[in-house]
Amino acid sequence: MFEKKEEIRVFETQNAETVVGTSVKLKGNLKSDGDININGSVSGDVRTKASVKVGETANVLANIKAKNVQVSGTVQGNIEAKDTLQILETGKVYGDILAGVLTVSPGAIFSGKCAMNETRREVDLEPILETEEPETDDKEEKKK
Repeated sequence: MFEKKEEIRVFETQNAETVVGTSVKLKGNLKSDGDININGSVSGDVRTKASVKVGETANVLANIKAKNVQVSGTVQGNIEAKDTLQILETGKVYGDILAGVLTVSPGAIFSGKCAMNETRREVDLEPILETEEPETDDKEEKKK
């Protein structure tokens, strides 16, 4: 019934500018222009113009704002992904999300509200033709 599509490859961990290792506990705001790979604990806000990857061992208590976000660990906070947000099967998101494209894998947990970024485009709509005549009240017709 459903065909498995190829996984979107927007997250390259080898080229991450900032890596928060599994034993690292970071308190404070993290801001970068490059990719961020989180495997430890982060408490604060995370912002980048590139991608954020939250690994399986990560525990993030922060709002995340990035171009692309991939979650395999736990995020407690709001996520804003300009392009793509992926919540993989081991991922848990507790907070509201705003994304251009959202992918939630089977087994993933998401608790919050979701809104999609709107892309403005012109759509030609054709009028819907009614095939049935609307019902009228017989009593009103008899009064006339």
